[in-house]
Amino acid sequence: MTPRPEDESPDRALDLLSEAAGIHASFWDIGGTLHVTTSDAKRAILTAMGIDADTDAQAARSLRDWRERPWREPLAPVTVIRRACPADAVAVEISVPDELSFSRLEWHLSVENGDRHEDAVAACALPVVAMADVGGRTLCRRRLDLPTPLPDGYHELSVTLAGAQAHGLLVLAPDRAFVPEWMERGERRWGLSCQVYGLRHAKDWGIGDFASLAAYAKSAGKLGAAMVGINPLHALFPVWPDACSPYSPSSRVFLNPLMISIPAIPCAATSPGLKRLTSSPAVKAALRAARRRDLVDYPTVADLKDKALAELYEDFLQLPPESLTDFEEFCAVGGDALRRFAEFSALHETMGGLPWDTWPAPFQDPESPEVAAYALANAERVTFHAFQQWLAEAQLAAAAKAAPGVGLYRDLAVGASGDGADAWANQGELVKGASFGAPPDAFSAVGQDWGLPPPHPHRMRNTAYAGLIAVLRANMRHAAALRLDHVMGLMRLFWIPRGAPIGNGAYVSYPFDDILGIVALESVRNRCAVIGEDLGTVPDEFRDRMARERLLSYRVVYFEKWPTGLFKRPDTYPPLALVTATTHDMPTVAGHWLGLDVEARARAGVFGDGAEAERQGRAEERRMLAGALADQNLPAIAADAPACGESLETLTDAVHRFAARTPSQLLMINPGDLTGETSQINLPGTVNEHPNWCRRMATDAAKIADCPKVKRGVDAIKRER
Repeated sequence: MTPRPEDESPDRALDLLSEAAGIHASFWDIGGTLHVTTSDAKRAILTAMGIDADTDAQAARSLRDWRERPWREPLAPVTVIRRACPADAVAVEISVPDELSFSRLEWHLSVENGDRHEDAVAACALPVVAMADVGGRTLCRRRLDLPTPLPDGYHELSVTLAGAQAHGLLVLAPDRAFVPEWMERGERRWGLSCQVYGLRHAKDWGIGDFASLAAYAKSAGKLGAAMVGINPLHALFPVWPDACSPYSPSSRVFLNPLMISIPAIPCAATSPGLKRLTSSPAVKAALRAARRRDLVDYPTVADLKDKALAELYEDFLQLPPESLTDFEEFCAVGGDALRRFAEFSALHETMGGLPWDTWPAPFQDPESPEVAAYALANAERVTFHAFQQWLAEAQLAAAAKAAPGVGLYRDLAVGASGDGADAWANQGELVKGASFGAPPDAFSAVGQDWGLPPPHPHRMRNTAYAGLIAVLRANMRHAAALRLDHVMGLMRLFWIPRGAPIGNGAYVSYPFDDILGIVALESVRNRCAVIGEDLGTVPDEFRDRMARERLLSYRVVYFEKWPTGLFKRPDTYPPLALVTATTHDMPTVAGHWLGLDVEARARAGVFGDGAEAERQGRAEERRMLAGALADQNLPAIAADAPACGESLETLTDAVHRFAARTPSQLLMINPGDLTGETSQINLPGTVNEHPNWCRRMATDAAKIADCPKVKRGVDAIKRER
């Protein structure tokens, strides 16, 4: 490729290569401090990407290779095109060596609906878009116009030139994501959230399950809710039952088997094995104790459910072949992804729960003959894990349909654990030498390392976004809305090189436009609205782009402030948004007023020497909140007055009425706020210092509509909504 003047300088190569690879040269944190990415950080991130840049000479060679590679590709592995209607023009670019300009170019397009289009043309007849000299060879990028109209979807394109064939995926996507008709009409509705594991039901096994979720949805419907918001349902680690964070899963494609309701399984009532198990005095006692607990006892629950599911699986294996049709169809649809997940789950048990990168080398490779031999020798156990997914999928589908008019609002974690099934099965799509997190923001003054491997931004394109598509489809199933955790990750992620402090991290860009096209396509196909969790350090104009894409913003009352600290008035909130008073990472309204989260984090050492400053900051925030409520003529507690149960209820109602007055079209309410809970679901910055992801609701899921405190809180909201 013809070098540019700046390429002649080796000391500029690292900066140019970093820029080309998407590494940001600097960033501003939420406090307004500029952070410049060091050369060491750039080299470490490039190395994690698999790009040689240890020396300036290597960086110069890598830069040259980087710039030449797209020209050497006759056809891009994927082309994403946005359009307002199917009649819009569709074109792709073909890279043609100048000496082959008069050669015959054949193309074939396999449309997703089964239609086929094909034609042939002299390459020189295609318009030239750009030209380059690559290794002494002139290459022309030419435009190939395809027939219209073409439907939205995933279409396979192949081109043949001088006997060489190239393949690529053509993704035609709508220009905006789906929003339901009631939003189109400008209506404002509300919903109740919950942590599924925390729900109670008369027949649960010490943890909330899909039957509990169905009962909760019905009860929410009686109150008039339009949505039930839930935590991520991603598959965790059965061998590590205490690793219960839904935001650090083994797989974001498959479901957590602990959510399966044992009594709701069709054959449970007639299973001899299950009857023997549940008749055991020890099991009866364990179930009684698990049901009484305020916190989920994950090891006990996991052991009980594994034994019960094993008994039901034995019954399942005895069924006649004609009774297995649904399961076989489920496995066929799940394909290689389900097979790999089941193989990993069985192997993880066999390897004693050790991280997969410590397994014997042949078993670290999902394609190895040794893994295939293991799966054959342990076919029943592998199939057992597929069986659990089949049950979970059926029960989730039933829960989603349990309450007509009440949609499920699901949650998608921003990433998956590097020790899990997704990372094992898709090693080429993840970066091993780095993790991602967040620079200093409202949640953490020192920044956060979430310990998750970032998706490789360049290999995503090389695999035609197959992993992203699979994750979106899996989580939009049975959902009326999907929350994308840390939605800014669609545009950029904050990478932290392995072994480096958070301060040595840098932002890395992702193919934002392509990703948004795929999100819109899957959203429209699944009739699933998309909510972007846009908290923390938000890039300039990011929220404007979200609005154009019709992705709902995520607005938390306690974070919606002016730089002076004053709370924003309700009428300043955007209509295309979800508004909520609190989140799973925050204290309840009462807990916030009392400052219990500040004290809990101080005990855990999260603040270092800054605990007193946090206490003073909370006192000022109480004063500002009281003023914001008074401005709206809503009752509140005086900032310096002692708080009691009744006054905290009044405060909670006032905060929710404040949120309900916003024009934001979806309001989500956390039931813990309404029932006066003071302990929060998750305390960021802690692992064992707080019972994260364990707390159970005091009220039965089926009776939430009859709870006086909930009814009072909902009535207050309805007066404003």
